[in-house]
Amino acid sequence: MEKRPQAAPNSEAAPRVPPSPAIQAEYWGEPEEVRARLTAEAPRDVLDYWLRLRGSRRFPSRADFDPMEMRRHLANIFMLDVLPEGVFRYRVVGTLISDFFGVGNPAGMTPQDVFGANAEVALSPLRICTAERMPYLHTASASWIHRDRNYVYYEALLLPLGDSDEEVNKVLCCAEFVTEEEAARM
Repeated sequence: MEKRPQAAPNSEAAPRVPPSPAIQAEYWGEPEEVRARLTAEAPRDVLDYWLRLRGSRRFPSRADFDPMEMRRHLANIFMLDVLPEGVFRYRVVGTLISDFFGVGNPAGMTPQDVFGANAEVALSPLRICTAERMPYLHTASASWIHRDRNYVYYEALLLPLGDSDEEVNKVLCCAEFVTEEEAARM
């Protein structure tokens, strides 16, 4: 994906500048448009499952989501609660994601707790996903949180969940990472 800021769909607003130079590309909008930009298997499979669950609704609820249906990708999945006043709290975090975060199991923590000064890289996509009530995708350099790992970049998909089409109360996320070795083979 090329690096290009994206304005909200059907908007006259100027393109958005990503919150960090680590974000190489970001997209949000109708699920089919986001799916066309996905290159990683785990996020694509999770989006397909989310699409099946939502049916004719804008997005499915947490109660619809059965983790065992996505057991193959559980290490790549995490979910956050959407709390009042724009607060997000990690609810469930897969092992691969926990390892990437480098803080043990971050369940119960906020992005500010996990990432400190770099929290905006996580918060900005969460705000877009919940405000627009649409899938959000970004590809980013892993350098902003490298912490002695060999990841080069990752693709992260954020999907709204809620009990009604009007309010998002959880965000289902899936990320897939590319290591230096994998990137060298591409």
